[in-house]
Amino acid sequence: MSRFLLALAFVFSLAAPAFAQSSDSLLVSGKQMLRAGENGGSLDAMYAAKATFERTLADTSLAAWGHYYIALADYRIADYLLAEGEENKGAASEHLKATVEHLKEATEIDPQAAEAYSLLSSAYGRQIGLNSIKGMVLGRRAQKALKKAVQLAPDNPRVVLCTAIRDFNTPGMFGGSKEKGLRGFQRAAELFAQEEPSDPIQPAWGHSRTYAWLGLAYQDRGELALARAAFAKALAINPDFSWVKNVLLPELEKAVEKHEQDRE
Repeated sequence: MSRFLLALAFVFSLAAPAFAQSSDSLLVSGKQMLRAGENGGSLDAMYAAKATFERTLADTSLAAWGHYYIALADYRIADYLLAEGEENKGAASEHLKATVEHLKEATEIDPQAAEAYSLLSSAYGRQIGLNSIKGMVLGRRAQKALKKAVQLAPDNPRVVLCTAIRDFNTPGMFGGSKEKGLRGFQRAAELFAQEEPSDPIQPAWGHSRTYAWLGLAYQDRGELALARAAFAKALAINPDFSWVKNVLLPELEKAVEKHEQDRE
């Protein structure tokens, strides 16, 4: 059995007696399931993680986190569907709508939830990517949510990462900057290196993803050796990161090969 299947079997075994688990242990199990699903490219595991998070909503003390993690699962599912092909655009859009609604719930329950505001901004950005006509309205909402996240937690590495992704992907005429995005990824990497989560319920994602984006930023500048080093760092942090292993690195190797051919 592959390492991914073994890991998936483990996290499913954790979730099996869900009726007997406390809400905090369900959140931890769901986080493990979602990570396994992302790494292994398993949509079933991502849906299982979402279902696990949904079981926590009855616990009012953790409802904000429940909504946050349901939203994160929907967001990752949308990413997966879009990567699989344009025919999934409608389904991905529905998951992004659900992402937004759950994050709104999370911020209503906890107005200090910087993590939720940050992810909400990213979700709006993804919706704009699917339908640019909505850019005028959703762009303002994304900016407002991100501003709130930065006000609440300016040194939170996931807030910094989401800000950098926005800067990197937004055209200059709308305030974006590839260079600013690069600096943001570098700062996020420094903050992640210092992060020491003490509560297993708290979000811990983003470290390897930061290096994936940093590699993309270097590749965009034509700095291919630095891009390869960043992707290698991402895999050192998360060896099973399928986006880097199966997409970004192969694309980089094609770019390197083309660069060498052009020099001949």
